[in-house]
Amino acid sequence: MDTNNPTLTLTHESLRTGAGQVCVNNQHILITQPLPGNLADVTERAVAAGKVLVGRNIALYGMAALEEDPESPGQQKLVPNATLINRGVIEIHMKEMVEAFRDKVKKSTEDEEGTYRFVKCFAMAAGKDSLIINEGTIRIVFDHDIDTETAVYGETLVAGENSTVLNHGRIEIVGNGSFNTQARAIAVPANNTNILNHGDIHLQLDRAATVRVLATTGVGGLIANYGHIYVNSTGRIMTLARFTGTRILNEGSIDIVSRARFIVNKVSFLYQSYPLACAFYEHSLPNQVHMPPIINNGTVKIHLEGSEESTPQAVAFGIYSEMVGMEEQIHHFENNGTITVTKSGPYDFTVAEIGANVQAKKDFPYHIEIGTWRTAARDFAQTKDLFVCGSGHFDFAQLHLLDADGAPLPVADKAALVSQTEEAKEQGFTCDLV
Repeated sequence: MDTNNPTLTLTHESLRTGAGQVCVNNQHILITQPLPGNLADVTERAVAAGKVLVGRNIALYGMAALEEDPESPGQQKLVPNATLINRGVIEIHMKEMVEAFRDKVKKSTEDEEGTYRFVKCFAMAAGKDSLIINEGTIRIVFDHDIDTETAVYGETLVAGENSTVLNHGRIEIVGNGSFNTQARAIAVPANNTNILNHGDIHLQLDRAATVRVLATTGVGGLIANYGHIYVNSTGRIMTLARFTGTRILNEGSIDIVSRARFIVNKVSFLYQSYPLACAFYEHSLPNQVHMPPIINNGTVKIHLEGSEESTPQAVAFGIYSEMVGMEEQIHHFENNGTITVTKSGPYDFTVAEIGANVQAKKDFPYHIEIGTWRTAARDFAQTKDLFVCGSGHFDFAQLHLLDADGAPLPVADKAALVSQTEEAKEQGFTCDLV
């Protein structure tokens, strides 16, 4: 029996189903060892900002729509049109998995001796056109060696293109982690996926390289948070994250503590920047996809916590948007809720409610339109923490600036609402009001 919930039967066996099938879990699935019945050897094809990335991974799973892959004997593949529902507990521990496969993981992308790109886990996984629903509890425990050099990647709910993923229960991602750990709650690397959180997501790791909570790297679809998200971790934290053309909405609460510690080059990234925390962050590169607005009607709270162990590469974003739209398109932001962004520690961290192109190494101004924006009254010219950019054209024609109680907040000089980074000023980047 499950000692935490005696009404659930404890099992150490994963649930596996096929294409077009329905699978429901009403037990406590506890997976701690890599055994033939709970392992998936999969070559995954992921969409990332318009590019297709291919990699072979070895994964523990709790529930999965899996079949043998006829194109790769001995491997499996995630299959389509599946419905997976968890009403019990799915719990996965990574320690023994990492130990078992650490010598088979590539040391780098060019490593020809290694077999796998990542040691992974899926709590619930299926292919395209699928439906995944969590109504119970999912717990991923990164209890492997905190100093491991092995690339570890953990996912809770994942599916392919044209899928819907719903959390009405609780998701926990906890443990040591490492600076080679990439933690994902609901992250779908595919086009036209709908991700909705109505439950609780709790992520607390001693170390991580990257964290994404509700995220897609594909084109289109929807990300919406109606529940509660709590994150306390190191690394690059992107809580709600899109790359191209996905609608994004926060109606719930997002509470982030970013412990500003990150080891350079452990995980490749487009830009390495000085410490930065923003409720909304957008970095734009040109493509053909139009930009849905980003809207916050809930609560976003971010604290960038520095210490003597801090490094200058830590970042934390409440809502993250990247590689979106062409320069002539309008990028619209609305905040009808509450945003609080704070910092502490020995570094001169940059914090803001909106950050635009702060990490960019080139002058890339685009049209940024601010609608209703609710914020605490303060001297913005002194605090420089409302709208921060490297480059950008800010349009305040539709701006309705309100205080924390929703009353109009008069500003004599609207230029004081925007602060350009010193680095961007020195390079002559464009920052103006249009």
